[in-house]
Amino acid sequence: MLSALSVLVGFASVSTSACKVTEQDIDTWKGTRKGPGKMVAVVLADKFTPELRSYAALELVEMDRQDVDGVTEMHRAIQKLDAESRGRIVHDVADGLIALMNKPATAGSSGAAGANGSDANAAVSPHQVRAKDAAFLLAGDAPPEVREKLIGAVVGWYTADFNDRSLAGNFSAEQVVRGLGAVAASKLIDALNAQLPQAALIKLAELIGQLGDTATRQRAGQRLVQIEHEMEGSVFLNWLKAQIAAQLKQSGSAPDAARVAKAAELNRENFISNGAIPAMKYLADQPEVRKRLLEIAGAKDPALTERRTRALQALEGKVGPDQLDEVLALALDNNNPAAVRDYAFDRVGDIRSPQALASMWPLLQSDDERLRWRAGELILAIGGTGVLSEFFDKLPSGLGVTYEPEELDGYAQRMAQMTPAPRQYALAQLQSPNWWDNVIGLSYFQRKGSDADIALMEPLKGNSSPVRGKRWEKADTVGTVAERATAGLRERLKDAAGANAPGAASH
Repeated sequence: MLSALSVLVGFASVSTSACKVTEQDIDTWKGTRKGPGKMVAVVLADKFTPELRSYAALELVEMDRQDVDGVTEMHRAIQKLDAESRGRIVHDVADGLIALMNKPATAGSSGAAGANGSDANAAVSPHQVRAKDAAFLLAGDAPPEVREKLIGAVVGWYTADFNDRSLAGNFSAEQVVRGLGAVAASKLIDALNAQLPQAALIKLAELIGQLGDTATRQRAGQRLVQIEHEMEGSVFLNWLKAQIAAQLKQSGSAPDAARVAKAAELNRENFISNGAIPAMKYLADQPEVRKRLLEIAGAKDPALTERRTRALQALEGKVGPDQLDEVLALALDNNNPAAVRDYAFDRVGDIRSPQALASMWPLLQSDDERLRWRAGELILAIGGTGVLSEFFDKLPSGLGVTYEPEELDGYAQRMAQMTPAPRQYALAQLQSPNWWDNVIGLSYFQRKGSDADIALMEPLKGNSSPVRGKRWEKADTVGTVAERATAGLRERLKDAAGANAPGAASH
């Protein structure tokens, strides 16, 4: 790395003979010990022609040395210039940097070191990576038309082989796109294609979804839907077969047609379920993407359960009242797999429409405890305090009724999230003759109770009514549940008092 002293020495050595410095001198300096300092001095000195200063700046980037970071030295030097000189040099070096980015690797050159220290790609040479880093650093100082040119070149360099280039150099593709913003995000659409590794496709969609403007997000969403359709087609399947057959040949195995076809089908499903659909998550607010995900979720083929589940996961937070009927139908369809129904119920919860309650109340009295639990939590989440009286009235009752502890705790948790706090409703459950109501009330106060509420919970310690259902401890009663709940409340209050004590934050 160059020291300030070496830069000053270099400046002194060239300042008295400005008229004698040529491009050939700069070419020679690239390989000498003090040469980089002299090149920096040329960039800084206004007595040299703009052409020579720009040449020196570009050669600092092309210079291949282990002891000097030419990109950093070039950038520091340009940053020190006045605005006019800085703009002129950036303008003059832009085309040279772009040419250097696209200059093929020379025979025998090593790959570009990635952020993890490994070779990013043997076909990407160090000079390309240095030029990419330099172009990124200079884009902020460039005049508008040059900035756009540099951004296009940098992002285009990544998109030419995103998977292998994304970590190359001092700045990853993600750092570059986040640094350059919406303009860069719009250019990432060119990199979206069906043959990308799943992780790369997802990352590109994430960056576009987070940084792209409205038009960019719309185009990217349309492209992802096209990609998912392409993956379903015969051309993509044949490409997978060719890839698998080639891998088998490389390993010395004979590519059996039936084996290749089966592997290709499995790989296609992996590309769709673990690549295209998770990528669509980042653009699921786009109508075309949302529509396609709902179509996938509604497929009836038993072999597509994983794909349907992934589609509903990707729709998290992206559905509204207009989609209520579709997701509600998926949740209520007894023929759908449990995983599909579960995530459909989650999406109904996202919408939080009171119109869903009419379909939930019958499920609360279902013999299927899983359905009852899902419906019960949704009723409380959507209806709030206004449904509590009806909720407790409609919970199944009778000598043989069973409830798992997680179900009752889930109801208490939903109550604890309500505003205003339903304290009086919870208190009424402590006084109920039903053991399941008692447990809900105890669990609520464990979360939300105060010191004064401990006295209201204590009497239930003597309640020997057994609790019934899977996953309870063998000897559990309302009394043992009350003991755990009061102990939990005391511990919570103790922790809160400690956190609020004077000086607690300094420990």
